[in-house]
Amino acid sequence: MDAGGTTTRALVTTVTGARLGEAWSGGANPNTHGPDQAGEQLTEAIGAALDRAGAGAREAVAATFIGLAGVSGLRDETVRTRLERALTKAGLLPGTAEFTGDDVVAFASGTHERDGTILIAGTGAIATRIENRHRARSADGMGWLIGDEGSAFWIGHQAARETARQLGRGVELSPLARSIAKQVIPGQRPSGTDHLPEEHARNFARTLTAAPPIGLAAFAPLVTEAHLRGDAAAEVIVDAAAGHLAQSVHQVRIPGERRPVVLAGGVLAHSAPVREALTHKLTLGTGSPVLPAGCTAGGAAWLAALRAGADERDTALHAAFTLPT
Repeated sequence: MDAGGTTTRALVTTVTGARLGEAWSGGANPNTHGPDQAGEQLTEAIGAALDRAGAGAREAVAATFIGLAGVSGLRDETVRTRLERALTKAGLLPGTAEFTGDDVVAFASGTHERDGTILIAGTGAIATRIENRHRARSADGMGWLIGDEGSAFWIGHQAARETARQLGRGVELSPLARSIAKQVIPGQRPSGTDHLPEEHARNFARTLTAAPPIGLAAFAPLVTEAHLRGDAAAEVIVDAAAGHLAQSVHQVRIPGERRPVVLAGGVLAHSAPVREALTHKLTLGTGSPVLPAGCTAGGAAWLAALRAGADERDTALHAAFTLPT
């Protein structure tokens, strides 16, 4: 299971990677949604996946691995008890499941190696060093207010600031600023002595301020589009985002090491400019393999298969579990 902050995906497989049942539910991060709601989402996804796997699936489960966003919340025994009860309600035997971070299963989805680094850049951003398939140390992941540099929120925030600057100067808007202004204040133009360019920019800022801050992440795809059109400001933002993400990776790695780096999250999956700039920065002088994440629920299923006796050196088996669908 890959239980994220927005979506939870449960996958039932055989020990050879054949997919028997699959189901989705809402986010199950106990720190964000609370243990009760998180537990309900776990129960819903696991129960539905086991139902789809067919008669006898519950009794046949040999191991369960759950990559949980907000796994630190399980340090609270009350939270852990609530989530374990959710698994039992779904039909799993007590003590058969192991919780780990969603970063651990994301790493496992990209490589069969025991050690390396996982970089997740979606709405937020975090780099984690993996040792023996466990978290060793991490960088960033501090949230949108003081961290998550290079994330979709960070990219969108930089794009909004650039748009406000251009609006305030009263110049012809670049492709990036034009696309963002069109979304935020559609049809509005400064005109007359009472509508100076700086007031137009302030109206843009007020409109954004009235909405949830995390909504700025929705501008990240517009930066990618503008970059592909040669927008100079978008090029600066993309290069800076890649630089911040590379710095987070370097913080958790030993200089010169060649262990793999796995890239996961929406920014790295969907923004070729950020991914390419980042890959260049990561491989410069080291030649470390930089790999895309695969099916993260499949990564969790592969870790469960290892607990059930699968051969960790079998790369074909790893691929059977983690091939994206």
